[in-house]
Amino acid sequence: MRNRPSRTGNQKKLGIIVAAFFGFILLTSTVLIAIPSILPQGSQMVTDPEAMTITGTPQDNYPDANRPQFCGIGQPQSNAYITEYRIPTLCSQPLAVEVTPDGRVWFAQSNTGNLAVFDPFTEEITEFENPFWDDSQTSMMWGMDYEGGYLWYTDEANDSVWRFDTTAATYRQFQLPESGEAFPQLLEVQGTDIILNDLLGNSLVVLDASDVEGGLTYYAVPSNVTDAVTAGFALDTDGSVWYTTWVPQGGGILVNVDPNLIKMVSDSDPAITTLPPALRTPNGATVDHSGKVWLADTSSSYFFAYDPATDSFSTYITNVPDVFTYGNVSGMVQTPISRPYWMTTTDAGQIVFNEQTANRIGVMDPATETLVEYAIPSKNPFWADCGGSMACGISQALAFDVSGDKVWFTEWVENNIGVVDMSKPLPFDIIPSTQRLVLTPGESRTVSYMVVANTDSPMGVEPVYSHTHTFLYPIPHIPPQISILEGAMEMSVDMVADPNSIPGEYKILLGAESGSVSVSKFVTVQILPGP
Repeated sequence: MRNRPSRTGNQKKLGIIVAAFFGFILLTSTVLIAIPSILPQGSQMVTDPEAMTITGTPQDNYPDANRPQFCGIGQPQSNAYITEYRIPTLCSQPLAVEVTPDGRVWFAQSNTGNLAVFDPFTEEITEFENPFWDDSQTSMMWGMDYEGGYLWYTDEANDSVWRFDTTAATYRQFQLPESGEAFPQLLEVQGTDIILNDLLGNSLVVLDASDVEGGLTYYAVPSNVTDAVTAGFALDTDGSVWYTTWVPQGGGILVNVDPNLIKMVSDSDPAITTLPPALRTPNGATVDHSGKVWLADTSSSYFFAYDPATDSFSTYITNVPDVFTYGNVSGMVQTPISRPYWMTTTDAGQIVFNEQTANRIGVMDPATETLVEYAIPSKNPFWADCGGSMACGISQALAFDVSGDKVWFTEWVENNIGVVDMSKPLPFDIIPSTQRLVLTPGESRTVSYMVVANTDSPMGVEPVYSHTHTFLYPIPHIPPQISILEGAMEMSVDMVADPNSIPGEYKILLGAESGSVSVSKFVTVQILPGP
């Protein structure tokens, strides 16, 4: 194990990590990461930014002034769809999460080096101390997978992969041969192969674990894109891997490769597709049941679907973030964005993703093009422009796993785990008059949609309108406002194609939100060439 020389060194490493994942991502917009001089109401101002109160807990890896930002500010909360649970150890910073076949929820604690398990039947959390861990160390542990009684997970601080025996509760570390710029991130086990992306090493890696006692055999496919990173990946039904390689704010490629090629036992060449210019930070990736590859763009509110059969991309968009996630007390936020991060496909074929700065979990049904977005109740004001409001901010829900109709997620800066219950009935349905429209440049047409309540109780609803391109946009007939829904309500918009519109197919999101959930449908608009 490589030890850190001091907590000061640990903080420097943490700063690099935060810059890597939140710096070029968050600072590319006008969203503020944090305003250290602003404290939640009722909190005590810390006058010395270097002050360290020794508590004997993982909080000691942070100066007093930074503890509210990284260790959490409140108790776990719940709403109609999400339940949160507090982790016993303070400031554990949960990250990677995996649900095992027995229904238990395992997660890595990036500020303790330990694994923990939540039993959904007893609602108890058990933590397993890692005797090999340097307690002054913090590591981003993004990836975890389960196979045959073992949990495998990544550890960027030590350029390692760990294996945890869930029966014997023992840890074993496997050091990767690459060092320096290596950053093992996501991880997936396929038989005796462990597939992971080396983010900063810019390569896709296969570790052959057929002889675990003898160690792991390392194979890698370095990218041919310089100054780039290799991010999320997904496997299709043929067992081939789709992953992205991209230059921060500089474009990138989508690669499809056979794992046997990585292990140098196949002579097939990777297939490479250039990403659309609007897809600037493609972190998450998944493959749906039809074979389409879905990619999340963490620099915007967009997510994309790539169809290998037609070699084409479709651009989708989330609902606009709630003002209580980004705050905007300073007035600097001109265009709030949701930042979709990671993605997965459920057994039912839905696409699930976390919306980092909107503090939501999104669930997209590709068959009906219905998007449901669940608001996470906990918020940390030190990651947004909140002006001291305790009801504002984000919980940094950076990792999740799906089991049946439950989405389990971790809150990195609120010391909670949470679960979305997708089986709970939605408060209303969205029924558009059409989900496909044809326009010519300069033309507009009216589209209406019904919001139909699934309950007899009146509720406040607010319309949802989002569009992906500036030359095609919806104009509501009535200014967006909260209305009382009783039974059914009709909403109408004019779909307007600018005279300079570019021919093609585009998506517009129409729906409604109420409290902790929004329900929307995509309308596909085809713009024909002009006369």
